[in-house]
Amino acid sequence: SDRDHDSLVEHRGIGGGVMKRGGGVSGAVSLVMIFCVLCLAVFAVLTLATADRERNLAQLTAQSAEAYYEADRQATEVLAALRTDGPIPADVAVNRVSSDAPEGSEETVSFTIPIGEEQGLEVEALLRGGDVEVLRWQTAYTGGWETDDTLDLWSGDIY
Repeated sequence: SDRDHDSLVEHRGIGGGVMKRGGGVSGAVSLVMIFCVLCLAVFAVLTLATADRERNLAQLTAQSAEAYYEADRQATEVLAALRTDGPIPADVAVNRVSSDAPEGSEETVSFTIPIGEEQGLEVEALLRGGDVEVLRWQTAYTGGWETDDTLDLWSGDIY
C-alpha cells in the first residue's frame, strides 16, 4: 500500500531522476511569471511609444522656436532699417501712418513677418525722430478659417 502511494507521488523521469507529481504550486508560479513577463513587455512597448511621441514633440517645438526667432530677427532688422531710413526687404509690406504731435511729427508703422505657414509675427511701432517705440509685438494665426455649420443648435424659440 505504501508502495502504491509512493508510486502516485513520485516517478522516475528521463535519466532516472526522481520527479514529484502534483505541481500545483509550481504551475501557479509559472503563471505568475508569465503574467509578469507579459506586463513588462506591455510596459516596454508603451514606454517606447511614449518616447517616440515625446521626441516628435520636441522636434516640432524646436522647429517652431527656430521659426519664431528667425522672424524675430527679421522684424528687428526691419525696425532698424525704418529707424535709419535704410532698405527694407522687398517681401515685407510696411504700412505707414504719419501724424503731427506736439513733440513733432511721428509715424506709426506696422508689418507682419511670416512664422511658418499659418502664423505671423505682427509688429507695430511708433517712430518719433530717431526713437522707436514698439507698440505691439505678437504672434497671430494667419491661416485660413472656416466656420463649422454642421451642428444644429437650438435657436431659443420655445414654439
